[in-house]
Formats: sequence, C-alpha cells, structure tokens
Amino acid sequence: MLLNLREIHAFQTIVDCGSLGKAAEVLHVTQPALSRIVKRLEEQLGVPLFERHQRGATLTEYGAQLAPHARLLLNESARAVQAIEALRGMGRGRVRVGAVASALESFVPATVERLLQKWPGLQASVEEGLTEDLLAQLARGEIDLALTFDVPTAPGLKRITEGAWQEGCYVVLGETHPLCGRTDMRLADLAEQRWALVPRGLQPREDWQQLFAERQLPVPAASVESKSINLLRRLVAGGGYLGWMPRALFEPPAPNPGQAIRILPLRDVQTTRRYALYRRQESHLSPATGALVEELLVGIRGVIG
Repeated sequence: MLLNLREIHAFQTIVDCGSLGKAAEVLHVTQPALSRIVKRLEEQLGVPLFERHQRGATLTEYGAQLAPHARLLLNESARAVQAIEALRGMGRGRVRVGAVASALESFVPATVERLLQKWPGLQASVEEGLTEDLLAQLARGEIDLALTFDVPTAPGLKRITEGAWQEGCYVVLGETHPLCGRTDMRLADLAEQRWALVPRGLQPREDWQQLFAERQLPVPAASVESKSINLLRRLVAGGGYLGWMPRALFEPPAPNPGQAIRILPLRDVQTTRRYALYRRQESHLSPATGALVEELLVGIRGVIG
C-alpha cells in the first residue's frame, strides 16, 4: 500500500488546524474538496481517521496512530527534495540540529561556523532543548541530529558518538548566597535550602534526586521548576536558590558584579553525565548533515583533549 503525500499533507494540516474549515483555508481548497481528499485516504486505509463535530475534528484511534508517521513522512519527503536540489545546484542545502544548552554554550557555535565556512550556501537551523524534548523532536523528524546527554534507551534512534566525552553536573549557587565560599558542606546539609530545577521526569532532575536516594536522604522539594535554562540561571545567580547544572552553563563568570554562579563543593558528591549525538535509525543523512556530524565529532574530540 502506497500512501499519497498530497492526502497525507491534507491529513496533517487538519490535525494541526483542528478543523476542516481552517485546514481548507490554509491549503487554499474548498472544504468539500478537502473532505473528498480525506475520504480517499480513509477508503484506502479502510478506517475512519476523524470524528467530525460542531467545534472541529478530532482524531479517532486510527488517526492518532497515523499522526506521528504522517509528520515523519512529510519531513522525510521535504528532506529528500532538498537533497536532490542541492545535488542539482538548485538548493542551498539545510541542516537541522538540536542541542542541550551546555553544548550550545561551549563548542556548538564554533562547529556551525566551521561548517558554514566550508559550505557557504548552507542554512543551519539550531534548536535548544532538554534531552527528552530533543530526542522526541528527532523521532518525529523535526530535526536531523540531536546532541544530548546519553540515555539508557532511545527506540528508533541511533547513537553516533563513542560516548567518551563527559560533562559533570554540580550543585551551584550565586555569589551572594549565604553558603557561597563554604567548603565543609555535605549533601545532607542542604535539606532546608531552596532549589530551582528542571521539572520532574527530565534526566537532570532524575540524576539530582538519585543523589539523595543513594545516600538515603529525603529528597527536598523544588521551590521553582522550569524548562527555561535562562530563568534557572537568573534565579541561582540572584542568590536565593541552589541549582544543579553543568559547568558550561555558568562559565565564564557573568560580566556584572554579584551575578556570577559558583560551584558549592560537597565532600560527598561527584557526578558526571555523558554526551551523545543521535540520529534516526532508518534515516538517510544528506551530504550537508553528514558534514555537520563530522564537524561535531571534531568539536567533541577538541573538548576531550
């Protein structure tokens, strides 16, 4: 069974818009014409994909099963066209990479610059995110590479790197925090402190919780939870909160006095996290994306050295 990309595009547009009427406007077709396109797709698959109602259209269980594959098909189709046009000299080529904040703060900018110097017509799209979010985007085909922290399992994804590069996470605080400068602290001494952390379920938070669990200590509640790395940095730098982050997120020191973030040395805490570069298992890397992989590996080896 071969799926028609025009019908898949129509299906995905309805999903994104939430109704046939809005999707018809986006696609510049009449609503009856769009209904016929969807009907052909439903007849081919032999199942209903949408439940129509006054407020719009919602996916059936069959439609929900098709949705992630539809988006991936469309993304891969666009990438195939870009690759062919690049070879014909018609397109500029484009690479899409996502990276965790600590990598973006360290060697990724220089990596992208080296790539663009070698491929002057290339366009680079760089996304910042947390490990779990970036791997989900990669699985959906929204990015082509993900530079994240290593995870135990990543179904449908392939790890490219050797995994030798390690980045430590630290308990950190602002220069004006009452504990700044202390060198005699242990993890148990921090039970009553206020913490600014990423939300539960994300790997940095899990690692932080594991610190307390391994020492049979009660896990403190987070005073502030956010996926915004900038917000967490500002809260910690302000002196009112402790944080948990890699060195690359707080070095070099802040330019303004009193806003620097420091490591709080703990006599019983020493941890590392391993970076990894991922691609989709079954995807084909374009020449430009393959070149980006090589540059990223050069950057990683430079950090190791």
